[in-house]
Amino acid sequence: MNTNNQKLALLLSFFLFSFSLFSQNVGINTDNPDESALLELKSSNQGFLPTRLTTAERDAISSPAEGLIIYNKTEKCINYYNGIVWLSLCGEYIGSEFGVEILAQPENASVCEFANTSFSVSANDAISFQWQVNKGLAWENITSVGSAPSFGGYNTNTLTLNGVISENNSWLFRCIVSGENPPPSVSNPASLTILSLPPQPSAINGPDELCPQGELISSNIETFDTNILTHGTTASETAWFAPSYHIPIAHSTSNGCTGGSVGYQSSWNNYWGNFLRLPRQNCTGNDNVVLKFDVSHSYFATHPNDWCRVYIWADDGYKHLITSVKINGVDHTYDSGLNGKGFKFSEQRTCASVEVNFDISSIGNKSSILIYIEPSCGYNNSNTFYVWFDNISVYGASGADSNYNYNVTDEGYTYTWSVPTGWSIESGQGTNNISVSAGSIGGDISVTPSNICGDGSSQTLNVQVCP
Repeated sequence: MNTNNQKLALLLSFFLFSFSLFSQNVGINTDNPDESALLELKSSNQGFLPTRLTTAERDAISSPAEGLIIYNKTEKCINYYNGIVWLSLCGEYIGSEFGVEILAQPENASVCEFANTSFSVSANDAISFQWQVNKGLAWENITSVGSAPSFGGYNTNTLTLNGVISENNSWLFRCIVSGENPPPSVSNPASLTILSLPPQPSAINGPDELCPQGELISSNIETFDTNILTHGTTASETAWFAPSYHIPIAHSTSNGCTGGSVGYQSSWNNYWGNFLRLPRQNCTGNDNVVLKFDVSHSYFATHPNDWCRVYIWADDGYKHLITSVKINGVDHTYDSGLNGKGFKFSEQRTCASVEVNFDISSIGNKSSILIYIEPSCGYNNSNTFYVWFDNISVYGASGADSNYNYNVTDEGYTYTWSVPTGWSIESGQGTNNISVSAGSIGGDISVTPSNICGDGSSQTLNVQVCP
């Protein structure tokens, strides 16, 4: 290089260095570039020549910057990247409207883990669809089936997801819809929520020891382990009495519940009926009386009138003051009108728990009440009619509420409750709070939460019932 050329190069380098230090914008062939332009080119016989690429070469650009411009040699047009897709400047608008209008946006989806779901869009004049996913950092095109979940239809109007997992929770999905005229339309994002089985509920809140029937009025719970019955035509009011007319109710060591019972059975009977009378009960101070016993009896479809009635003697007369008869916690009250109330032999029962509730608030003298249990067979045939009673007791309560509440924290699930045999759920099944009518035998109260994915783990509370 000669000396003059060296001097020229040094001078040009100094000029460019000084220009980069002090100039706010650049002008080529102009000394006064527009203040709004970082670079202004001026010529009357030359143009600006951007990078010239084919469509394939353009699409191979890794992570193009928003606003990047190229000349597309394939379609012979300037293309630019809008941050989502490449667009062509050769398209035309239809009037003042874009060529693609999304009519139905994708909707949020909530789905159980390992299940399938989908997102859809609807658009007019659509030619192509490209679904994208945002996993928490940036939007990216879905270009392969992949796994966990596997994708389908990512270039159609409906994107399918198969086998979603918990790690997909809160992912966002949207669709780029293109038509003949640019730019494409971008759908609203839709979220994916992954549901799982409900967790175990909180501890059950409610009493774990209770006396639903009040205090025991009878001296004990009569189990008939020995024969204590008095037979004949009359008996003291302090005795367990079964009159001798017809065939009397008698003691048995092998029938009914284990350990002994009282009752009757025969393969031939003449419209049989008899009663068992309890010893006199002092129910003073109680508005309600509960008679409890276990029963075993026959059943014949041809004997719809076989039944057992219960009544009391008080204030010098027989009274039918029953408010309900429950068997194993289910109401089986049968009202026979003038003959009183009880329950029918509507099915064969073995050592079933019976609870007869009386309202004695109208009785004046509550200190001397006699309770009668009277089974009746209304048929004369060869069927073996039988009935056995065991574990008889009487409880009293002064009008107190016998219902109890149990609940868990409400976390928005469906709650299915179960209660011990002989109990009943009065209200609240399906919710986090139930009201129950307790029976005479304790056991487990349990609650199981569920949602569309299924049942979660149960919570249990053991409840003891006073004897």
